Amino acid sequence: MDCVVSVARLLKEMPEGYEKACFETKAIQRKRGIEKPDDLMMLSLFHLINGCSLTEISAIANLTKLGNVSDVAFMNRFANCNDWFLWIISQLVSEGAISYNKPKWLEQYNIYGIDASDVKEKGRSGRIHRLHFALDIFKLRSSQYKITTNKIGESICNFEVGANDLVVADRGYVSIKGIEHCTNNSGHFIFRYKKNSFKVYDSDGEVVNLLEHMRKTNDDEPLDMKVFSIGNKGEKIPLRICARRKTTDAIATTQKKLRRREQKNQAKMADETKEFNEYIVLVTNLSDEIPANEILDVYRLRWQIEIYFKRLKSIMDFGELPKRRFDSVMAWLNGKLMIAILIEMIIGRTNFPPARKHDSKYLAGN
Repeated sequence: MDCVVSVARLLKEMPEGYEKACFETKAIQRKRGIEKPDDLMMLSLFHLINGCSLTEISAIANLTKLGNVSDVAFMNRFANCNDWFLWIISQLVSEGAISYNKPKWLEQYNIYGIDASDVKEKGRSGRIHRLHFALDIFKLRSSQYKITTNKIGESICNFEVGANDLVVADRGYVSIKGIEHCTNNSGHFIFRYKKNSFKVYDSDGEVVNLLEHMRKTNDDEPLDMKVFSIGNKGEKIPLRICARRKTTDAIATTQKKLRRREQKNQAKMADETKEFNEYIVLVTNLSDEIPANEILDVYRLRWQIEIYFKRLKSIMDFGELPKRRFDSVMAWLNGKLMIAILIEMIIGRTNFPPARKHDSKYLAGN
């Protein structure tokens, strides 16, 4: 009964015109077996949410009079749902799930948290797909996403960036190529900087030793330094480095993780690398009129997209693929995303703050 109620609740959130889109996208081409869009969606949600097998779906369809369909027939129908799911996602994304009040200085920007996560097919093939995802942090809605093979690495270049966009991403995304992708499209960014990501220079053209400068900071005054880097065509790229030392507890957590990494890799890290990890170091192209503390606070909002992936992988069982056919795989992945966005819209009607000021994961540097 709970399952029926939850599926029925999700059906209520479907965008206007989704029944018509079912026929236009050819999810239903012939009215045989499953004739109505609502019935096909109901069975698809049972399949996606509960992981019901094709045989179980066939039995559910017959018992509930949603259609007279075999397991093979449903498999083919489900594989044809991908474009339908994509249409629904596009409508839901354009509507938005929730909106929070932004700090005044952020009102001119669309703030996107960027991340990626791998999902693996079940069975002998074990193929891995990668979900590249952009989450509108203040509206808690899916903005952009791309599903690729795991051979496509994490990169800001996987996303469109516009003049009013501010992308926030961790160390896996910081690169000159990614920075140029943003600046060439008049976009803005806040990236976590890792030691030796690329060289930064001072106004005299000398390489900056960031660690030396960070050692001089205190809790009240984070490092805020104008620097520049060199683009792929040799041009100067003006940047800012904003950095703050982590709390004592967060440093202890970081050191513990680094020791585990040393043990796993059977290689000792340089002392300077360990010390560098005692700081949150960000690189941005935002105006120096914006205080460094504000920029460091915005980076904390990244925890939203981590929670989003956790929801996909745990609650929505996104981490494994029970499919082998490419069209079925895409329908499964996009169907899961569709449900996650529907859940966003339901959760979005509950008022809660989008960021925790003293989030322990942020302070630990995750």
